[in-house]
Amino acid sequence: MVGAGFILLIVIWTMCILLCLIFSRWEGSLAVVGVLLVLVAIIVTIVLLFHPRGEVPDDPFTIYDETFVRRTVIVSMLGVMLFIGAVVVCVFHAFDQRRPTAIKPRVY
Repeated sequence: MVGAGFILLIVIWTMCILLCLIFSRWEGSLAVVGVLLVLVAIIVTIVLLFHPRGEVPDDPFTIYDETFVRRTVIVSMLGVMLFIGAVVVCVFHAFDQRRPTAIKPRVY
């Protein structure tokens, strides 16, 4: 069963990616709006991830996962670092300008 938060995240990230692609072609200060939209989407995702989903039952035999928050923070940080690394690779490797070299004609 998919909840409202998951659908909200899908809509937010879809709109964020589309608007980021649209604003990437603009010039001036509007080109930064795409980066700001990604940051807003990351913040909303983290808030929805840590937001409590419901009331905690008072069952004494329930086993709670005490390391859930720590693991979630680590996975979130790894995801952000993966995104930053992918952007750095794209900026410094994939978009590197390659200039053609002149071919010297052969003299016979």
